[in-house]
Amino acid sequence: AIRLLGGDYRAALPEFDALTDAYARIAGPTGEQARACRAQAARCRAELGQVTDALAALQGVLNVVRAVDSDVSEEAVELRHNIGMLLLAQGRTAEARQVLEPLHQDMCMVFGPEDEMTVEIAEALAELGLDLDGSAS
Repeated sequence: AIRLLGGDYRAALPEFDALTDAYARIAGPTGEQARACRAQAARCRAELGQVTDALAALQGVLNVVRAVDSDVSEEAVELRHNIGMLLLAQGRTAEARQVLEPLHQDMCMVFGPEDEMTVEIAEALAELGLDLDGSAS
């Protein structure tokens, strides 16, 4: 975690991969700690430019979270947000919109439109509106 916080993603990645394997052996591959380490490893991959692998890993973790918890659990919201923003950063606007629009709706319903992350997602969607049709939505 210190390596991740320090921005040393290349050194943090194998540590998170090893922790994922260890936690998977101890508590199973769907255990909370294994999921958290898998997600952190994916974030390292994204920072290292391995976007396809990062997105696949984040989606895999999200699928597990959805199966064991809910789409609006704290963990699911964070993963959905990470996926949407990573897609947006990659210029994959249509895919980003498909992730961020339902996330925004869920966030408004559960946390309210004034919630910090809800506002951030609304701003990202506003940017998507500009990117998709050239005008403000």
